[in-house]
Amino acid sequence: MNGALSGVRILDLSRVVAGPYVSRVCADMGAEVIKVEPPEGDQARVIAQKHDLGMSSFYQWVNAGKRGLSIDLRQPDGLEIVLDLIQHCDALVENFRPGVLARLGLSWDVIQKKNPKAVLLSINGFGSDSAWRDRRAYAPIVHAVSGILADQAEYAGQPVAQTNQAHADTTAALHGTVALLAALRVAEATGIGQRLEVPLYDALLATYSEVNNALLPEADDRIMNPIYDAGHHGAIATAGAIQHVWRLLSETHGLEDPTPPGASLDEKKRLRTQAIESWMRDQVSRDAILVGLGEAGVACSPVLPMREALESELSRERGLLVEVDDRRGGTRPLVKPPAHFSGSENSIRGAAPRRGEHNREVLSQLLGYDGARIDRLESEGVLSASDPSER
Repeated sequence: MNGALSGVRILDLSRVVAGPYVSRVCADMGAEVIKVEPPEGDQARVIAQKHDLGMSSFYQWVNAGKRGLSIDLRQPDGLEIVLDLIQHCDALVENFRPGVLARLGLSWDVIQKKNPKAVLLSINGFGSDSAWRDRRAYAPIVHAVSGILADQAEYAGQPVAQTNQAHADTTAALHGTVALLAALRVAEATGIGQRLEVPLYDALLATYSEVNNALLPEADDRIMNPIYDAGHHGAIATAGAIQHVWRLLSETHGLEDPTPPGASLDEKKRLRTQAIESWMRDQVSRDAILVGLGEAGVACSPVLPMREALESELSRERGLLVEVDDRRGGTRPLVKPPAHFSGSENSIRGAAPRRGEHNREVLSQLLGYDGARIDRLESEGVLSASDPSER
């Protein structure tokens, strides 16, 4: 089966996470993605774990299935190559700070003149029309200024701590993908492209489920989704208000209410939590706890380490992990795309490219550059590529 985006060509000028993840999702659905890196490479190659630099798992995750060019856009001939590519692409993705693309000679006006049907997706931190437009906006900064970290700390009753998941990047990327596909549909119908902008700040707050609670005159003070310490059985997560969990468990399994008359809400929470945890610890196994909670109608799950979850029976049943060429003589697992189409393929199309791996292939096949011209561009440093043995 062909992918739903077969025939769509995307020029990816973006780096690290937000922009590259947009084009990775599109590549899984069959789009041809041409990734352009600077001579020094995408930062994603080197901001991963110290033992995993170069062709890192982090870089593989957001760039699988793409063809790679390495072009110095600061040189006029580098800019000319990109302008030539624009004429052959349906969409461009970039995540520079506002104004950078124009300074490189790739303003929206220039792009439109080269290809009136092209769609440009720009992902940035705080919006090109914002007073914060020029601020450096990495996901940890957006997490902090958006209130997400403070809200999570208050919810957990813990000090404020950064999350190691790039929520701002991935959320903006998914919003950007939806907008890009919508704009491509309009361009196909009208022949006219448009510029899209998705700020990380806006996307994160638009998607955060607790925003509406924060805007209420009085915040909801219910204690939700408690996690219980089941001793040697581990931690057990439940869903719903703690009062609801207590009522179902006490009615089904006869737990006696340990709270004295007139106890405060906090005291009820503390004593009933202790009673539930004592019941859990008395069970013969973790599975027995889960069965007992299920009998009571409580949604529940063990709290699993990430690796255990990825290697669990459920993940194996789902075929969740797909082995991809690691470009180092072996393979590495990536999580497959989650969307299942009844009539189109949605899958990881191949490994991520080495820096500049497809310079000659793309410029000769797509743009018709001859060998002598490509040789000159390489000798002048406009094009560059990593050594195939680079690890």
